[in-house]
Amino acid sequence: VADGQTMLNILDPAFIRRAELLRGPAATYWGNSSGGVLYLSTTPNYQQEMNFRLKTMAGSFGTQQVEGEFSLRNPNHQMTGYTSYLNTNGYRDYSSAQVLRSGVTGSVNLTSKSHLQYYGAAIYMPKAQHPSALNAFDAQNNPTDAVSSFVNAGAGKQITQGQVGLSYMLQTNAGILNITGYTIYRDLTNPLPFGIITVGRLAGGLRATYDKEWDSFKIQLGLESKFQNDDREEFDNIGDATRGATTVEQVEQVWNQAIFSTATYTLGQFHILGGIRYDRINFNTDANSPSQSGNRTFQSVSPSLGVSYRFGNQNIFANVSTSFEAPTTTELVNRPGGGNGFNPDLKPEQTVGVETGIRGHIQTNTLTYDVAFYQLWINDLLFPYQLESNGPTFYQNQGETSHSGIEAQLGWNVRQNLKISANTTVTHAEFVQAQTVDSVSLKGNEVPGIAPFRLSGKINWNPGNFLLSLTYNHISSYMADNLNSAKNEAYNIFDASFSFRKLFSPKGAEVQPFINVNNLFNTRYNGSVTVNAFGGRYFEPAPGRSWQAGTSVNF
Repeated sequence: VADGQTMLNILDPAFIRRAELLRGPAATYWGNSSGGVLYLSTTPNYQQEMNFRLKTMAGSFGTQQVEGEFSLRNPNHQMTGYTSYLNTNGYRDYSSAQVLRSGVTGSVNLTSKSHLQYYGAAIYMPKAQHPSALNAFDAQNNPTDAVSSFVNAGAGKQITQGQVGLSYMLQTNAGILNITGYTIYRDLTNPLPFGIITVGRLAGGLRATYDKEWDSFKIQLGLESKFQNDDREEFDNIGDATRGATTVEQVEQVWNQAIFSTATYTLGQFHILGGIRYDRINFNTDANSPSQSGNRTFQSVSPSLGVSYRFGNQNIFANVSTSFEAPTTTELVNRPGGGNGFNPDLKPEQTVGVETGIRGHIQTNTLTYDVAFYQLWINDLLFPYQLESNGPTFYQNQGETSHSGIEAQLGWNVRQNLKISANTTVTHAEFVQAQTVDSVSLKGNEVPGIAPFRLSGKINWNPGNFLLSLTYNHISSYMADNLNSAKNEAYNIFDASFSFRKLFSPKGAEVQPFINVNNLFNTRYNGSVTVNAFGGRYFEPAPGRSWQAGTSVNF
């Protein structure tokens, strides 16, 4: 949305068909908060005219899930719809959730040179309890515990959200025109020990691009406008999510306008890509405070330049790119002293990144690889902090940080039914010039929340109708706070899955029972941390050994 927040809970992971990670700053095309882009697609690759899928699953912690999906297609119209329901008690005490999601996507050919794409999605989450993070001792010895103050406060979230969108594409001799519009409605209630936050959001946007291609030159011109209207109210929490006195009451409006252009020039084996984007973001509220701002405006110019050289099956590349991240409405509202208005001191986070590497394949795609070296310079990094136990999270800019590292990926098709993949990341992230709210220097400290080393691997084996996979993940230890006084310990996790696929006829039903076992060796570890939490409550324990089993039927 306009302030840079991404709301992914409307998307059910079970329906993601393809995920693509765009490495490095990417503001030239994607705009605000594009320090990296994860592109997710839910479009199935069905070849038949009609498909239906029903999946049921049960598992550890009282988990129950039902999914339904259909796909219809003819030469002029394709449509896919889905719905799912999840109910779970959660691994930890006071961590149960109920989620209902539904959606539809489709494409209609209007003429031989134009088509219209449409989509809609909705989520209803009446319960998502919040047990909070634990200190190191409790995370190790009592990982299922919930923090009593969060239980007593009825902490959690209730969300209702819906969104719709249309995209029109017209291909002419003069170029390709693409116009996309969308709108989002979201109703959030978020009780926490220090208060109850409610936000009614109406957001949307319009994006238009024009593409023109010559023999060796391609250009895209684009305009984008996004709006966001938040009706925010915050109350004291007098216990069990009961509202007390009003502490914040304001309407927040955000407008983001942008103009951008990218171009590609091909010269033999060389490809040169350049781009530039200008963004203007205005935050405005109808409720000023004597000591706070009711209006904040941020502007940014984001250029990028890249070159690649292809020889045989290999591609050498180098890029220089930029991104910026404006504070969100939540980050601007939350500040010591509370009340209406926006924090007048927060600034956007600015990133400049360079990257070089090589990717390609050997022996007709039997072996694929991708190796990249990168360096990021980040100014005014936005970081959270707390001043009291169970208190709100505030934000400040943390000066300058430097991030450098290597990312590598390898895929090997050992044989037709056996595939092995592995990827690793080595990162060195440190504060170059920064200090805490108490003016303690952070120079030379590791940036918390970032693991210096990650390694993952996966083996897929498909003998006949059987499907087996084994996944391994290693995460090195990393810091949990800016002062580097607390560390999340390293861990190694193995997951396994097994399924059997039976097709009753070429166009008949396909039945696929399955079983998944996560954390195969029952490792005790913390899956994430709450950076800079007050009182040492940084750690969020992850489940021990758990299982899910069910059946998927396609027809």
